[in-house]
Parts: sequence; structure tokens; C-alpha cells
Amino acid sequence: MKSGLIVAAATVLALTGCNQKVGGPGASTYYDCGNGTRLKVDYVDAGSVIVQMNDNPPVTIPADKSASGAKYTSATHQFWNKGEEAMWTVGRMMPMACAKVAVPRGM
Repeated sequence: MKSGLIVAAATVLALTGCNQKVGGPGASTYYDCGNGTRLKVDYVDAGSVIVQMNDNPPVTIPADKSASGAKYTSATHQFWNKGEEAMWTVGRMMPMACAKVAVPRGM
């Protein structure tokens, strides 16, 4: 009886660990922003998103209030998306319009 409980507990822990992963096949969303800029986006939870632009280090951005879509803002980055479209801003640069792509290209 105890061995059955141990196996059940181990299974639950293993399955719970699977839900904690970020990235990997089917978990990331990719956007093409033109001019060779590609974004890999992982929605961690309702409170944050991880965005990686091209080969740059990924950045974690906390959720912000938005009248429409989902908006994430930090001191230097902003990612906003609604449906298949997104806007990406770093620092004082002009926002880039991005479109969701089904398969990552060049990332």
C-alpha cells in the first residue's frame, strides 16, 4: 500500500514540474518584427512574460494595465500584444510592429 502511495506522489510531483517549465516545443510564441528582428515570448503566468529578441539575453517583464490586449512594461522594455499582433519597444526606440509566426525562423 505504501509503495502505491509513493508512486502516486512521485507522479504528481513529476507532472507538477512539467507545468513549471518555460520554453520548449509548443510553449513559446514567436513574432517577426521585420528588419531581421524576431521575438521569442514565453508567458510565465498572468503576472509576467519573458521576451528574447534575436540572440540577446531574455528579459522578464511584469504585466501592466491595458485597456485592450495584454501589456507588459519595465523601465526599459514594453511588450503589448492582441491576437496575432504585437508591439515591441526597447528604451527610447520607436515601437516595432510584430506579427505572430507559426514556425520560428532564424532564432
